Amino acid sequence: MKLLFAPIGDPKNYDEVTYTIDSKSFKTNASFMAIEQALNLDKTIVYAGLSLCDISKYKDYTSCSNDISTFVKNKLQLNNETVIVAPNIYGNKFIQIDRKNTLYFNFIYYNTLNILNREKPDEIYIDVTHGINYMPLLATDAIKLATYTYIIEKNTIDLTIFNSEPIMSRNPGPYNIDKVFTEKLNVRQALLSVLMPFLSKENKNNITNKVLKEIMNCDTDLIYSNANALFSGIFAFLILSRKEIEECVKSIEQKIGILDYNNFKVNIEISDSLVYKDKMPIELSYLHSLLTIIGKIISNLPDDSCVKINDIKKLAKKFSISETISSLVLSEIDSINKKKNINENPQLLADIEAQCKHNERSEEKLATMESKKSICQPNERNLFAHGGFEQNVTYLWKKNEQICMSYLECKQNVKDHLK
Repeated sequence: MKLLFAPIGDPKNYDEVTYTIDSKSFKTNASFMAIEQALNLDKTIVYAGLSLCDISKYKDYTSCSNDISTFVKNKLQLNNETVIVAPNIYGNKFIQIDRKNTLYFNFIYYNTLNILNREKPDEIYIDVTHGINYMPLLATDAIKLATYTYIIEKNTIDLTIFNSEPIMSRNPGPYNIDKVFTEKLNVRQALLSVLMPFLSKENKNNITNKVLKEIMNCDTDLIYSNANALFSGIFAFLILSRKEIEECVKSIEQKIGILDYNNFKVNIEISDSLVYKDKMPIELSYLHSLLTIIGKIISNLPDDSCVKINDIKKLAKKFSISETISSLVLSEIDSINKKKNINENPQLLADIEAQCKHNERSEEKLATMESKKSICQPNERNLFAHGGFEQNVTYLWKKNEQICMSYLECKQNVKDHLK
């Protein structure tokens, strides 16, 4: 399925010209319609701005949206294209109460992600030809973030961005439409892109101060322990954090869900100007993306205290950010699978290791080894170097012939290191 997104400005002066793409020519007043025909696309989403609304006539989002959609469709002679109206800013006439433009980014991200999850495309296209000012830039970044979030269950996806030569007044063309970006994105690229905002101290402060202070059931430690766990391939911690992550996602959905274009609930005040009374930092979309990805990664795993190491093995193969981390985790799991003394009762990995080496060491050396064991006090380097299988916090046991692991009472200690 091929899906195109096209942010636009004011189409009232869009002239009918000839566009050329892949040596094919099309006469139209919207470049995305030429792209549609040339590439035989299945669906097109046009993102128009709320600033096209005549606020002397219309006093709410629904009325404005309906009027703008009708205007855009008539002006551009659209048929099957979907027009969605986004809360943009424009001069002093359409503004956020905090004088920023972040609602636009969050709106594009959230609705694009919902569309991707519903339509399930294999190829995604963006046409930035008709966007103005900040709109094509923010829209492109937001659509890419939504694509990274969506790709987790698709493995790979083709992303292409188009732009046309500038249109000159009273010049009928032809105007060439160029590919300005094209790439086959994969899960690893998506994970790194989504994790990037969580890997710097500056962004951590922004996310903590701008977002988490206003959201129930989410805290900095929860977010960053899970972000670092995903980055480091410590998948067991993600699985063991399932309930906290689910509660956090619910709170974030309540916040960002007011941007759903089908049920738009942003508080708007209209007089001589339109003011968006709600504030929403861009970091909210980053956070929503990260937790949505984590939720998708662990969604098909059983919800119990037994984290099967074979499930961790599957996650390591598919969701590690590098071959190094994947190999590291798989090596640890292979080592555990070879141990013969794992029984049906949870045992600390340090004890299992000691028992394995009992016949190889003198009693004196074994006693020395026992004395070095420190339950729930992981060596931070070993926690990361062994893919979360640090011997002083990892408990192993067998259940229905499967090897299980958990951190049990040591989970908080692991979280403290990961955060």
